Amino acid sequence: MDYYDNNHIDILISRYLAGDATSPEIEELFNWIQSDDDNRKYFLRQQDIWSVLNPAVDISDINTADAERKIMRETGIIPRRRSVFRKLFGFWSRIAALILLPLLAVVAYLLIDRPQHTLDNVTITTAFGSLSSTDLPDGTTVWLNANSSLTYSPAMDGDERNVFLQGEAYFKVKADARHPFNVHTPYMTVTATGTEFNVNAYDSIASVTLVNGHVDVGIKDRSLALKPGEHLSMTDGRPVICKLTDTEKYCCWKKGMLIFEDESLVSICNRLRQMYDVEFDIAPELRNRTFRMILNGENINEVTRFFEMSAPVICESLTPKEGNDTTNLKQRYRIIPL
Repeated sequence: MDYYDNNHIDILISRYLAGDATSPEIEELFNWIQSDDDNRKYFLRQQDIWSVLNPAVDISDINTADAERKIMRETGIIPRRRSVFRKLFGFWSRIAALILLPLLAVVAYLLIDRPQHTLDNVTITTAFGSLSSTDLPDGTTVWLNANSSLTYSPAMDGDERNVFLQGEAYFKVKADARHPFNVHTPYMTVTATGTEFNVNAYDSIASVTLVNGHVDVGIKDRSLALKPGEHLSMTDGRPVICKLTDTEKYCCWKKGMLIFEDESLVSICNRLRQMYDVEFDIAPELRNRTFRMILNGENINEVTRFFEMSAPVICESLTPKEGNDTTNLKQRYRIIPL
């Protein structure tokens, strides 16, 4: 049926239910109802609506015109009348939707789609010839030797506390057995839960000195436990553990001191190279010559003079000079027999 047919039938139904239909109209309506099962269902639905809206009353009280309009509004033939309040409510509802939808989209982006911002790692460094100390977020105190760097997370709130060391550092670890403290270096990983120890990781001749407590040192697929006073060093790529009577020799640098006890000239010069950025060319016959010395803040020129005073050797400066300014040039020395 087209729109005209629908409209005509609805008028017939409303007139019939209101008691105003003529005999030809009633006959036409009954013929329409009987012609199709869907027509019958449609009439019954309209009749139910009429029954709800028009309870049984005296027929004389019925306003057929109003009833007809009511039926036609309920059935969708004519639009419903809307009060001023409802019109305003609908208008402002649409305005509110236009405002809230973009706002909800922004909130969803911030809370769901926006990637969580993570704090960048912190790296502290020291120059040649300088020292520094810092407190980490977990309460651990670290002394950093010259020419070294330490990287760590500013949160340090995971299952483990991880730091990454290049160079040398002394750690006084805040005790926390549930969150191990790991010092990662290119050559080994030292794990502790609350202790004091020194890690020298300038190069492959790396070492760990345990002052007190307990640490585990992981080297490739091995794990070695150290006891207080023990010193682990890498020799020809293999770890060697020795018992020390005094750990101060390996840890006194954090006080600005260096202690050498009967150490070879090669070993001493290697230590000076790490901390002072100076290169040495040592005559073969002097490489294993041993020295005993305590340095306390001396510069490299004063150290080379000490060599000359302690043994029959000459320390020649090989640093190229540009006028009188050698500040930015790498220092080099040749040590030869007198």
